[in-house]
Amino acid sequence: MKNKWLFRRNVSLPTFLLIAMATIGAFSSFSLAQKAPKEITTFPELHKVQMPEVKEVTLKDGMRIYLVEDHQYPTIDMRAMVKVGSIYEPADKIGLASITGTVLRTGGTGTRSGDELDKMLETMGASVKTGIGENSGYVYMSLLKGDVDRGIDILADVLMQPVFAQDKIDLAKIELRSGISRRNDDIWSMTDREFNSLIYGKSSPYGRYPEYATVDNITRDDIVAFYSKYFHPNNIIFAVWGDFDSNAMQKKLEAAFGKWPSAETTFPEMPKVDYQYRYTVNFIQKSDVNQSHIQLGHIGGVLNDPDYPALVVMNEILSMDRMFKVMRTKEGLTYAPRGNYGAGYDHPGVFDCGTQTKSESTVYAVKLMLNEVKKITDEPVTDEELQRAKDTYLNSFVFNFDRKSKIVTRLMTYAFFGYPLDFIDKLKEGVEKVTKDDVLRAAKSHLHPGELQILVVGNKNDFDEPLSTLGEVNEIDISIPPPPGEATPQATTESLMKGKELFNRSMEACGGLDALQKVRNVWAKANLLQTTGMGEMQMAAEMTLIYPDSVYQALTTPMGAMKMVLAGEKGWMVAPQGKMPMQESVKKEMHDNVMRDPVHSFTNAEHFEIQFVGQKDFGGANSSELLLTCREGSFHLYLDPSTNLPTGVSYRSTGQQGPTNVEEVWSDYRDVGGVKLPFKTVASAEGKKLSETTVVEMKQNIEVDPKLFEEE
Repeated sequence: MKNKWLFRRNVSLPTFLLIAMATIGAFSSFSLAQKAPKEITTFPELHKVQMPEVKEVTLKDGMRIYLVEDHQYPTIDMRAMVKVGSIYEPADKIGLASITGTVLRTGGTGTRSGDELDKMLETMGASVKTGIGENSGYVYMSLLKGDVDRGIDILADVLMQPVFAQDKIDLAKIELRSGISRRNDDIWSMTDREFNSLIYGKSSPYGRYPEYATVDNITRDDIVAFYSKYFHPNNIIFAVWGDFDSNAMQKKLEAAFGKWPSAETTFPEMPKVDYQYRYTVNFIQKSDVNQSHIQLGHIGGVLNDPDYPALVVMNEILSMDRMFKVMRTKEGLTYAPRGNYGAGYDHPGVFDCGTQTKSESTVYAVKLMLNEVKKITDEPVTDEELQRAKDTYLNSFVFNFDRKSKIVTRLMTYAFFGYPLDFIDKLKEGVEKVTKDDVLRAAKSHLHPGELQILVVGNKNDFDEPLSTLGEVNEIDISIPPPPGEATPQATTESLMKGKELFNRSMEACGGLDALQKVRNVWAKANLLQTTGMGEMQMAAEMTLIYPDSVYQALTTPMGAMKMVLAGEKGWMVAPQGKMPMQESVKKEMHDNVMRDPVHSFTNAEHFEIQFVGQKDFGGANSSELLLTCREGSFHLYLDPSTNLPTGVSYRSTGQQGPTNVEEVWSDYRDVGGVKLPFKTVASAEGKKLSETTVVEMKQNIEVDPKLFEEE
């Protein structure tokens, strides 16, 4: 190192200059010799891709093995592909395949718990992943060459001896419920999900999705039975690629899986896709967005359709050329128009075009997209469009082979679905031969511009035209069905009479109906203690509640000041990052909080069915339990038998892990303008504390600044 430094110090400055000048000169000569991009009209023929050598063997138990040696790095990857999938799960247990695929790994084996597997893999610098999708399952492992024996032992253990520990099943179900609770938060995924259901139908295995009830129906016995039916060696394709000797690897796999008995698997009938072409206009209202998400299309095709190469070229022209030029370059309506003629291996995919645009250009954007789909079925594409589309596909073809993992996984998939292993090469050859006539013929045959299904997700109040100008509108309900709860007690004349009597006593204890009806608004300052995943967080809060439907909350948090404003049907939030529309789920929760507020419930008794449920220990004290039900929902109200003051409420809510039972215990009642109101609230969910609110100051019927409820 010292000699190198001395050498660098002894190089003279003129030498550096000469080197720099020579380099600049060389690049200048090179650049001057190049043609301008517009002058390049032809491209050299692409180099032929060199495929790796693949050794294929079948073990005695029926497992098919693909071995690909690659000695570039001292690593080995292994992947098992299992013929199993969510298409085979019962309709009342949707989520079974997903949970089975997760707990196959996390639940441990007969010799190692899931946590022990985690530690062992961590020390090896290895990983094991498992999962089950729509029509296949997988087990994947990556490790260093020196750990191959231990790795094969672990992988075989996971495949052959999973125990599906109950605690890991419970955790997987919580994660799935959490996903259900948040599934309408992201507008992109929500649009894709509902469009998929439009095409296949919500009852189809290709278009359905889990609900709380279907997840709750799943038991460990179901998971064990699902695994036992489909996980057999003769139902698996196994591939290994990396730094190994094929003959030696074959012997290791035979030793590891040789004792796993094969079995005959009776598969349910493949789901049928019986699509009826039709024109429909569908809509999902999302008032918390200022842009619309649009998707339109119909059923797609299968990959082995003879027209597929022409459809690949057509799709490139329609989506990446024409849609892009019209929607973005010419009209400036969107950043990312997209399209895809979807094709599946074993069932038709989905043809769809999609975009995102400001609410005020929604219907205009839909009309433009409809026009482009029709246009490509009416007239031939240009020579320039054809060449550009083919060049785009062919010039990116090499990226199908830039990693061994891509190559091997693709070969496995072809073998899994019964496609020839050189399918991608045949596809490339087909694309090279596509003509303008082929594109027009394929478009006329496979696209139905007059029978497209349209889905728009957005705020209809801001659209440029009513969506009905496109046709009769079907509004889709995306509300999440609540899980089956406890059976609601049957109301009787006696329970209703006693409920009303106890409710009226409590109303009198809080100040009486006359005093409560005079309360137009309530203002409060409070200290809030919020429980988070990282511990408790202190916040200062100021709230103004205007009955019946407006709330202003200002919070001072460690992350900065925040505001939440509910003004009737409108809602927005202001954080250090800026202003944003309030999510529908948050708006509903704030409306429900107002519904449960004692002033609101006492002054709107005529809107509730009130029944006495019984006596219950609530908040550590005996309380009378009432069930209040109205059009907006229901909740339980608890009363102190000695003072008749409310001791709190309980209700069903949706937390980060899905639906949960929330209890709010009210205490420290004080007189506020002739009305008794609680100054302390402790909220908990399933017995775990969520928050504690301590009111510092409270007033009623203040002069409210109307600007608080005006959008900035």
